[in-house]
Amino acid sequence: MKEEKMDDRLKVLNGLAGILLLVLMLIQLPVFAKSATTPTDRLERQRYIVLFDDPPLAAYDGRVLQTPEMEEATSRFQPTAISFTGASKLDVNSVESREYRQFLDQRFEAFKGEALLRLGRQLQASHRYRNALNGFATDLTAAEARALREMPGVSSVRQDEIQKLETDSGPNWLGADKIQDGTAGFPATSGEGVIVGIIDSGVNWDHPSFEDPGESGFGWDHTNPYGDQLGLCILPEVLCNDKLVGIFDFVEDDANTDVIEESNNGKDNTGHGSHVASTAAGNPANVTINGIPTEIGGVAPNANIVSYRVCFIGDPVDDDDDGCQTSAIFSAIDQAIEDAVDVVNYSIGSTAHDPWITSTTTYAFLNLREAGIFAATSAGNAGPNAGTMGSPANAPWITAVGNATHDRVFASALENLTGGDTTPPNDLVGASFTDGIGIRQIVHAKDFGNALCGTGDAESQPDCASNTGLSNPFAPGTFNGQIVVCDRGTYGRIEKGKNLQLAGAGGYILANTTDWGEGTEADSHCLPATHLGLNDSNKLRSWLDSGSNHRGSISGFSIFQIQEAGDVLARSSSRGPNPSPAEDVMKPDVIAPGTQILAASSVDNNFAFLTGTSMAS
Repeated sequence: MKEEKMDDRLKVLNGLAGILLLVLMLIQLPVFAKSATTPTDRLERQRYIVLFDDPPLAAYDGRVLQTPEMEEATSRFQPTAISFTGASKLDVNSVESREYRQFLDQRFEAFKGEALLRLGRQLQASHRYRNALNGFATDLTAAEARALREMPGVSSVRQDEIQKLETDSGPNWLGADKIQDGTAGFPATSGEGVIVGIIDSGVNWDHPSFEDPGESGFGWDHTNPYGDQLGLCILPEVLCNDKLVGIFDFVEDDANTDVIEESNNGKDNTGHGSHVASTAAGNPANVTINGIPTEIGGVAPNANIVSYRVCFIGDPVDDDDDGCQTSAIFSAIDQAIEDAVDVVNYSIGSTAHDPWITSTTTYAFLNLREAGIFAATSAGNAGPNAGTMGSPANAPWITAVGNATHDRVFASALENLTGGDTTPPNDLVGASFTDGIGIRQIVHAKDFGNALCGTGDAESQPDCASNTGLSNPFAPGTFNGQIVVCDRGTYGRIEKGKNLQLAGAGGYILANTTDWGEGTEADSHCLPATHLGLNDSNKLRSWLDSGSNHRGSISGFSIFQIQEAGDVLARSSSRGPNPSPAEDVMKPDVIAPGTQILAASSVDNNFAFLTGTSMAS
């Protein structure tokens, strides 16, 4: 009977994992001459990650370990890696795991004692790793890092790196509804009993996407599989429940940098983590989009969520210093093993590196897999060129998800076209998320000196209010309510519309050029607007080049389900072939909807549209 239940659970997990990956790893030494720590040393310190030769818990295979600094010259324990134990998931609380981790801690204490002799000061660990990696993070000068690198038992000493975040009707398009109703060949499931770990920028814990609707008698009544809530849930200001069962914050301020890496008890202040978490496992919700009611929800709405915050904002006015600390990411992967989650989503990336280097995030994900945990990562947003896969997406042991369109389309039409010396085009349908505007004169911005509708440095902010007109090439009053056509490129899509609004335009058409092809985006523009693909943009420009008195209107947007619109790889999505040395590994593994995904934001109870491989993963 137990075997039958285990088989059913494995079937459920296999089915859910298939969907989730589509939506989103000391001996006695000669002593150096001791020198007192100076103020200059403190100023020169930077965060480093030190890793040891001894395998972490997830990878220990029972090998004999050389331990000349301990009572026994060699040590050997029962293997803990599931490839040797035969377990489906690593049990960090088993007798074998506790014995081996105690051994790792003893060696760590011995290492710190020897380091004290070498460096003349006690090392303070900001993070300690034992499950996916064996090591710690600490602040060192370059000379101290070199000294530790020479100590036996140390495999690597590397400077902490800052990595970047990869910046609704999708579940049904993926076939999640068939998983949920049992018609996909698996037992019916919406994620019940499955724990999803989100390694990202935190979570908006008071958002309705993450509440337990069963507590109010409406919707699925979640059960906490742990019994107790995890991590920072013990704090009164951190709102956890039977759905959102754990919150951790591994961001540590690095006093050696000018950036303030803020710690805020796991609360999302970028919107990225909340959006990803609700896309994967958010509650069903009814929302109104510009007056049109629609229902949204995560791919596995009945799953439990544990959030691991590893990313920070830094200077609020400088996007370049935002990032995710590798030292924090290692701790999150380590904790995910500790918590025995079933699935991890990781929508963070870096430039491609050798996935077999043992001191990288990619290698940590190998040991996450060795612990029996499935992981999906975003392929990256470095397209459209070939060979643009980054890490850890380029590794063979992690599922990399590319960003594709789905069949839900927000569209409007440029219609009622008259004027010019040639026959006007038929109605031109574009992407839009705005109201419409009645018949107005249509002009091309090139005839006013600037086809791109921008000059100088680009702002490229994501919404109308955040763009200030800093790049505006047009003086106030340049336009008088016309619908203005801007060519796409260089400046932000919304930024161009803001510039037109400040210059007196009444409507806005974003027209693709050859570099952009047919890819369009439905944005919340400052003006009534639509975004045309290359073919229709060329028709419009040719017509505007003939004669005068060109006129037309823009309809308000509507929501359509168009099958042909789905499964088109987004221009920005990274793609293969995989760069060396993993050129024989086909990537990305799969594609999933990641364009214009509506999900939870970091602000109050709001929802937001985001596009990128993070949303696909």
